Amino acid sequence: MSKPDRLSALISRFELKANIVSDTRDANLFLFGCVASGTLSRIVFWPVKPEAVDVMAEELIVAAAIDMGGEGNPLVRALPEQISLTVDQARSVQDLSQLILGEIVEARCGRTTTIQRLFEVLVVILLRHAIQSHVDKKGLIAGLADDRICRAIVAIHERPEFEWHIEDLADVAGLSRSQFMERFKQCVGQNPAQYLREWRLALVCKDLDRGERVKAVALRYGYRSQEALSRAFSKQYHCSPSQYRMQAR
Repeated sequence: MSKPDRLSALISRFELKANIVSDTRDANLFLFGCVASGTLSRIVFWPVKPEAVDVMAEELIVAAAIDMGGEGNPLVRALPEQISLTVDQARSVQDLSQLILGEIVEARCGRTTTIQRLFEVLVVILLRHAIQSHVDKKGLIAGLADDRICRAIVAIHERPEFEWHIEDLADVAGLSRSQFMERFKQCVGQNPAQYLREWRLALVCKDLDRGERVKAVALRYGYRSQEALSRAFSKQYHCSPSQYRMQAR
């Protein structure tokens, strides 16, 4: 079986945005190097913006504010506090870094937009690195790193509205029911039903934050009624979807 795309559904559900910033207090992604020699040496990314970052010890080339939907995004919560990568660790990072540096040095038309898009690509590369480098930990990252369990997780991400049964997900993963349950719990740290419930509710919160109607959101994510969503939502967040929607305004 070919490998599924482990990141696209996550990124599309929680839109990835990158903005170049001049104040490092607003940034959570930093590129270090030397403009004079035309080289970049290191990339440091905090998925959740840190309170303070000391960038005085190295030459900062550019800083960006990366928004992945905040801690409402399960991927953000699962990532390590900091992702650090030297430019020479991957050819794709070297090539992309040179493109970014070229846009910074040469004041060409569309420079800001181009750098922002390049930063978005860079974040995806950093996320791939995180999946490859943190396979020993429990959680979403470990699940995405597992060649079997990731298939079930991607299916949940792509079709949250579907009435998934354990047998369906085990079949997607190419495992028996018992093998799947054991391996999923071992990797992710919770059972598939719990993960599906939390993923659906994360998407519900995202849409309620935008002011969408509770009934429409309930039907979109596989709840049979507004009341069914209210029960699940209240159990998780100790308030009703309507109350949450009002607070988000």
